[in-house]
Amino acid sequence: MCSSMPFRSPKGGEVNFMEVYGWVGKILKINLTEEKIDYLDTMKYARKFVGGRGIAAAIAWEELKPDVDAFSPENKLIMITGPLTGTLAPTSGRMVFAGIAPQAYPKPHYTRSNMGGYFGAELKYAGYDGIIVEGKAKKPTYIWIKDENIEIRNAAQLWGLDTFTTQKKLFNEHGEGVQTICIGPAGENLVRIATIQHGIENAAGQGGFGAVMGSKNLKAITVKGTGKIKIAEPKDFIQLCKYADKVVQAPKRQSKDVILDHKACGISCNILECGTAGLKIFKKVKGTFHEKLYTGALHCCSHIYLRFKPWETGFEAAQLANMYGVNHWEIVLGFTGTGQWLNKCVENGIITEKDLGMPIELESGVFWSKILEKIAYKEGIGKVFAEGVPRTIDILGKGKEFSPHVAHGYETHWDGHLFELGPNYPYWLVAALQWAMDSRDPLVHCYAQEITNWAARPGAPVSIEQLKAIGKRLYGSELAVDPESSYEYKAQPTIWHQNRLAVDDSLPVCDQRFPAIYSRTSPDGFGDTSLEAKLFSTATGVEASEEELDMIGSRIYNLERAIMVREGRTRKDDESVIPYFQKPDRAGICLDMEKFKVLMDEFYTLRGWDPKTGWPKRETLEKHDLKDVADTLKKIGRLPD
Repeated sequence: MCSSMPFRSPKGGEVNFMEVYGWVGKILKINLTEEKIDYLDTMKYARKFVGGRGIAAAIAWEELKPDVDAFSPENKLIMITGPLTGTLAPTSGRMVFAGIAPQAYPKPHYTRSNMGGYFGAELKYAGYDGIIVEGKAKKPTYIWIKDENIEIRNAAQLWGLDTFTTQKKLFNEHGEGVQTICIGPAGENLVRIATIQHGIENAAGQGGFGAVMGSKNLKAITVKGTGKIKIAEPKDFIQLCKYADKVVQAPKRQSKDVILDHKACGISCNILECGTAGLKIFKKVKGTFHEKLYTGALHCCSHIYLRFKPWETGFEAAQLANMYGVNHWEIVLGFTGTGQWLNKCVENGIITEKDLGMPIELESGVFWSKILEKIAYKEGIGKVFAEGVPRTIDILGKGKEFSPHVAHGYETHWDGHLFELGPNYPYWLVAALQWAMDSRDPLVHCYAQEITNWAARPGAPVSIEQLKAIGKRLYGSELAVDPESSYEYKAQPTIWHQNRLAVDDSLPVCDQRFPAIYSRTSPDGFGDTSLEAKLFSTATGVEASEEELDMIGSRIYNLERAIMVREGRTRKDDESVIPYFQKPDRAGICLDMEKFKVLMDEFYTLRGWDPKTGWPKRETLEKHDLKDVADTLKKIGRLPD
């Protein structure tokens, strides 16, 4: 499956992968059952799948059995960086986590998560592009990596500790400069919405991979590296990073308003904003002046907890989620997940104090702190909530009408429904199509969120005329972005963004800022969607055009679809999103099921998948250099005739 990819050296001729730039060349493979350490050649996979999400999918196809349970020792926790991880590329401090996800519904299936911070960079400095963990340790364990020295150590003294204390103890044990990923009580207790935490606010949240670590008796991985990442064209790369940093800055109105709404005067990056740092509520907390600080930190929704007063209570709830290792998005208070569902159920008399076994105070941060504790330790009603909203509804047998669950085990996320933010119609049609085809919430930031932020609102920095011109240039038609359009021309932007997101997750860079479709400085409002290709080429020395990278993104997406098909995925599963989108949006607009099914037909046809089954056709897989994948699907009777 991993033949050479069609790339060229910037100086012409064949690419020589003996000299590795961007990547560092090895992936660790650790079997906890046998306490065995092995290595994979990164370049075996990088030639076709780049890194991150792409390499994770390739390894999953080769090594994961389709019927394995999330908590089985046979499940693998696949953690992969990319060629830009640990470099100056904006928002590139990321890595991908993948495997059979406990959170997935109605049964666990393969998917991925993503995390920022410094762990991925430190892992590469130690000489590794990723780690695969398989098996199950006999007792609580952690992994210590210092360059070429890898140890599987006893973690009895760490088991039961929260994520903050765990990291502090490992810092004290191994010294300054170490980076750690770990689980808290939620992961240890196999909570399906458990996170893998790094630092105080970085997490691999979606999927429940913290519980996968817990099922393997793996408390933490700590790494210290002394090596370097080679860059093919260092001078050009630095200049390109400076240029990219300016291109991917947020629109002025968004950046300024969010900062003024939640932030004190202090450090805030132009790319979007900081997380809990600099909040207005911390007026008496001393800060630090940084003369120079190169940062690409992004903020999503940590300020949501500030709806509680006194402020300290809301902040405590936010930090408890991080300490316990519980996914914020699945419990964010009153907006999504358990919080939104519980609010609605209580308001309508479906869930009572008798059900919870405690007084209900929905506006109290103390109440939600207790809920978080019960979830993390699976105590009382927390044992039910620990299963996630879809399974909670199945167990309790009530509350389905208020579920924020869209599909596949994941809650509302920028889909224009049941949430105070999100795109308006017709933009949420693309979100619906992305939701239908993915294995998790599809992260529709780069289409729906960006249109909303940049253009589709009064006083936006990009005019409707400019937006239409960008739509025609990028997607082939103005109808792809026209706010007056309907179901027509929505499959094309869906496919474009699916491919590009697969690329961005493989480099990896943050989908909040890449691709850079819009610009606040260019005359036509168009950014620079070739940035990823430019950054990749100058970092690795492998010349790749924007179109070539998008083709790799399409290959990754088709491989992930093949994994789903091997697991039993069909068009019927894709259509499971329809009931959710038939609920009215904020303007009262509902999905038209028949029109949406026609849109799905168009999507399958454009993708080269069979509209009847939703399965990729042989010619499509072979076009993407996935002939062996097609052969396997043929053997199991899941290749269209």
